Amino acid sequence: MKEHEFTVGYLKAVERHNKEYFKNAGFTIMDCVIIVGEDPVAVHIVNKDLPAEIRHDIETMFWVS
Repeated sequence: MKEHEFTVGYLKAVERHNKEYFKNAGFTIMDCVIIVGEDPVAVHIVNKDLPAEIRHDIETMFWVS
């Protein structure tokens, strides 16, 4: 599995884990992020209104030092 495919899969898992939030908000997690690159990838959160716990899940997984 390529890194881009893994990234999309992980983000969709975060969405499933928080399905009530996304259902009520009326958008998907892919509406909230931009994936840059293929291998390696970078994930940029463009929806600044995401709850802190969702932001944390994404930032922790894709944080680069």
